[in-house]
Amino acid sequence: MNKRPKVSIIICTSNRAEDLRQTLCALNDISVPEKLPCELIIVDNASTDSTAEVAESCRPRNMPLVYIHEPRRGKGYAYNTGMRTARGQVFLFTDDDVRPPANWIEGMCEPILSGRVDALVGGVKIAPHLERPWMEKTHRWWMGSSEYINAEAPEGMIGANMAFSRKVLEKVPGFDTELGPGALGFEDDTLFTWQLVAAGYRLGCAFDVVVEHHFEESRLSRSGFLERSKKAAQSQAYVAYHWEHCVTPLVRLRYIKAVLRLAYLRMKNRRQKKHEEGLPLWEIDGLYGVYYYRQYLFESKRAFNYEKHGLVKLS
Repeated sequence: MNKRPKVSIIICTSNRAEDLRQTLCALNDISVPEKLPCELIIVDNASTDSTAEVAESCRPRNMPLVYIHEPRRGKGYAYNTGMRTARGQVFLFTDDDVRPPANWIEGMCEPILSGRVDALVGGVKIAPHLERPWMEKTHRWWMGSSEYINAEAPEGMIGANMAFSRKVLEKVPGFDTELGPGALGFEDDTLFTWQLVAAGYRLGCAFDVVVEHHFEESRLSRSGFLERSKKAAQSQAYVAYHWEHCVTPLVRLRYIKAVLRLAYLRMKNRRQKKHEEGLPLWEIDGLYGVYYYRQYLFESKRAFNYEKHGLVKLS
C-alpha cells in the first residue's frame, strides 16, 4: 500500500500535450527524498488534444500520477480541483512548460514542513534559447522571471514555482476563477498570495531553487505582447476594484484620455520600426491605461466580489 503523500505536486495544463510530455520526462530526473513521499496531480483543463494520452504514457517513475479532467475552462478552476484532490500536507505547483532542478521537492517543501514559513515563492529563470537582448525588466517579468522579486518583501508567488501548506486553505479556500489563463488572464496567483498574507500566513522565498521556463516562443512576438498587455491590465483592474476597493473617479474620462494618449504615442513613434518580437515600453504603458480603465468601467457596474482585502469570494 502506498504511503500517504506529504507533497502533492499539481500541474494544470490545457492543450499543450507536447510541452507536458517534456515536463513529465524532466520529473524523472528530480530527487524524491524518502521522507517526502509525493503524488503528482495532472489537471487537464478542458483539453481537446492528446493531453490525457500523454499523462497516461509518460507517468514518472518516482511518484504515482493522478489524472483529472476539469471541463470548466480557466486555470482557477483547475487549481481548485487539483487542491481538492490533493492528499499532501504541502501543495507544490509548477507549469506544463517547466524543467525543475534535482533538489526541487526538498528545497521548496522542507521550509514549509519544518514550520519556518507557510508559503514559498521559488526561483524561475527563462530558458537560454528564449533569452533576447532586447528584453527589459517588464518583458522578463512577464515571461515569469523571478529575478526582480524583492526577497525581503515578495509581492506574489509565481505559478511556475510556488508551494504552500494545506492549512492555508482553512482561511483562503481557493483561487479566484475569474482570474488567470482561460479567464481574464493573470493575477490569480498574485491575489491568492495577497490573501494568504492578509490572513496572517508567512511567505518566504527560495530563489536558490530555480526552475527553467520553456514557454512557447510565440509569446515573445509583438502580437503576444499586445495580448499580454491587454490581459495584464484587465486582471489588475479586477483586483483593484473587487479586492482593494480602489475608488477611481471620472473613469470614463480617464478611459477616453488613455485612448487619446495611446494614439498620440503611436503617432509620435510612428517612424520606429515594428519588430516581429517584443513591444516597446512606451506602447505597453499606453495600452495598459486603455485596457485598465475599460475593464474598470465594466467591473464598477458589479457588486464587489470581496469585502475589502477579503479572503473568501462573496459571489
